[in-house]
Amino acid sequence: MHYIFIFFSASLFFSTSLFAQINGRVLSKENGKPLSEVNVIVKGDGTTTDKLGNFFIDVPIGSEIVFSHLGYKTQTKSALDNMEIVLEINPVIIKEVLVISGLNDEVLQKSSHNVSVITDNELKRTAAHHFQNLTYHIPNLTWVGGTSRPRYFQIRGIGERSHYFGEGAPNFSVGFILDDIDLTGLGMVGNLFDLKQVEIFKGPQSSVFNTNSLAGLISLKSEDPGQSIDFKSLISLGTDDNISLNNALDLPISKNFGIRFSGSYNYSNGFRKNIYLQNDNSNQRKESFYKMKINYDFKDINFLTTLIYADLDNGYDSWAPDNNKNFETYTDDIGKDSQKTIGGSIRIKKLIYEKILITGITSLTETDLTHSYDGDWANDDYWNEKHGFDQSVEGWSYKFFDENFKNRKNLTQEIRLSAKNMILGFYYKKMRELDRATGYLFGGLGTSGSSQFDFEVISSYLQFDYQIFSKLKFSSNFRVENDKINYLGKTSGMDNYWNVVELPDVNYTTKNLMNGFRASFNYQISNALNFISSFAKGYKSGGVNQQPLLNDANRPYNPELLYSSEISLKHKTNNSFSNIVYFYGLRKNQQVSVSSQQIVGDPNSFFFYTSNAAKGKSSGVELESKIMISENLQFGISAAYLDTWVDGFDYFTSGGIATSSGNREAAIAPKYSGSLNINYKSKSGVDVGLITNYKSRYYYSDSHNEESSPYTITNLLISKKLGQKLSIELWARNIFDERYSTRGFYFGLIPPSYSEQLFESFADPLQFGLSLKYD
Repeated sequence: MHYIFIFFSASLFFSTSLFAQINGRVLSKENGKPLSEVNVIVKGDGTTTDKLGNFFIDVPIGSEIVFSHLGYKTQTKSALDNMEIVLEINPVIIKEVLVISGLNDEVLQKSSHNVSVITDNELKRTAAHHFQNLTYHIPNLTWVGGTSRPRYFQIRGIGERSHYFGEGAPNFSVGFILDDIDLTGLGMVGNLFDLKQVEIFKGPQSSVFNTNSLAGLISLKSEDPGQSIDFKSLISLGTDDNISLNNALDLPISKNFGIRFSGSYNYSNGFRKNIYLQNDNSNQRKESFYKMKINYDFKDINFLTTLIYADLDNGYDSWAPDNNKNFETYTDDIGKDSQKTIGGSIRIKKLIYEKILITGITSLTETDLTHSYDGDWANDDYWNEKHGFDQSVEGWSYKFFDENFKNRKNLTQEIRLSAKNMILGFYYKKMRELDRATGYLFGGLGTSGSSQFDFEVISSYLQFDYQIFSKLKFSSNFRVENDKINYLGKTSGMDNYWNVVELPDVNYTTKNLMNGFRASFNYQISNALNFISSFAKGYKSGGVNQQPLLNDANRPYNPELLYSSEISLKHKTNNSFSNIVYFYGLRKNQQVSVSSQQIVGDPNSFFFYTSNAAKGKSSGVELESKIMISENLQFGISAAYLDTWVDGFDYFTSGGIATSSGNREAAIAPKYSGSLNINYKSKSGVDVGLITNYKSRYYYSDSHNEESSPYTITNLLISKKLGQKLSIELWARNIFDERYSTRGFYFGLIPPSYSEQLFESFADPLQFGLSLKYD
């Protein structure tokens, strides 16, 4: 028996000696960060790495271990203790992209929404530092000038172009959100540094989001705190006295607590030379943006907090009466276009009963806006020398200046319950906007005014998914919303003897009960191809016309509705992704905002009025495609065709004269637009990216028939790695120095006849520079 015991003891000794516990860590070669969920396989048995990239596995001595992860090159290594494995990205495989801004996360290929997604890697290849530069790449997304940075956007020809004093309530057709913070109408804060993803939802999204998404919604998601210390920096110098400083720091305090800081400063002189004042910074951009994110896990509750501070101290001096393209201005009063925002959001998630996820989202912001401008765009010497307007002869100075201050406080609160295939949610919003303005208000009736909008929204929504059979899925959204707008306005003016006259106060309340829905079918034709059809109803709240002499019958305007149907095909393989969409939309009770110059010789005497005078429609096709031709060559294309129509309507100019408009395409709705980009990565570490964008002509306004000119702009980015974490970039925007306009006004400005003509403001010319990047 002792021989048997010795045999089994020896067998056990040798068998255990032949095995060992191996530990190690897996990192990404691209950024040095730990990789989680890496497959660690030995002869069919294995494990995966944890959040810190660590793994432990029992293997026979001398065994080969296979390390694999989606999107990375597979490696095989001999088993050793304390291993460190560095995996290289395999660019031939396109990773799955998640749409993360909706009510639940969805794989892009299977998402029922028509959404354009730009990932962090794609953002780096655009050479865009602000969302303004990114808009050209997105099919059927536009913005117009009139501010130093985009504040308002248009999707498929629907959206606001301005929000001057007297234009009504702060209701918008396209939402703008950063990390759950509602910044709709405040798009100047669109800094792209340290962003994880940009998502642009197209078509009516009211049933998913809220009243500010009739035409769509733009969502910016920044990087969350990670599990390891991370630092990145981007320093840029460019023409136009451009300097840009950007830094981000990730500090994990513990496994359950992490903080991420980021900050950006950008300055440029604004591409304008003021001939009268002899300076080149009257149109400057001086922008600071800071963000802190905190991620904390407490037992089974997750807290994600974002805090932001933005100080955009920009000038505004971009118009000239000679309407030239040489970027020369003649103003004697310098305008300003500034935005200061402080705010934050907190998202809390808790799983109860292992089946129901409760999500609470709260955001709070306060914003101060200033928009002022020299209304005559020149000075006394200019008007005398160029057009013979001598103030000593005329008896008055041709001099106008308008200034508008806004303070907006906005609170949103949302709570949702998610269980299997159903989501039930409640939403509350309370916003107050205070306006103060001086100048020629309401067509010259007033010289100073103040207003207060109190906006309150309460809504509930439901999302339901049902798998009809293995390849066919039905999804639906429904929202009921009740909002209340109370407006209080005070205006004072001057009589013929220059005495102050108080105009009638306006105290008016509107209430709107609205509903929206969305229903879609998703049919999986194959593993690579999905067919999606949907029908949706969106809404935009009504409002109040602020003109103090309007009667109560003309003061309110009703909500606008948008009915839209879409069909799309989404195709994905290991090295390509394509999406083609056809849409058709009908606008009911379309809100038409018109402006009209009321006083000849007064360029600021514009009267704004909004009504539901028109109906409209839009249809078109959108295409987006990304192809990995090889490990070194990537190709992307986006294209859009947009056909719009606005029925005829009448509005009144000075003297009560009725003017007709409409019966044509919508304003700011280019029929053709597209983008082509090519990225080449050499084995020596040199990357070259070229992006060309095109937009066809479009109408500037609903109030006149003047049009823009079509244009093509091309951007270039060349980068070279100087090491594993350091690189240098040469970038250039608008490399062919195309002169193209971003806004057009049609009115009388030039004395003595003050005949109406088109005046245009032009976009940035050629700009180039160098960047040093550490990541």
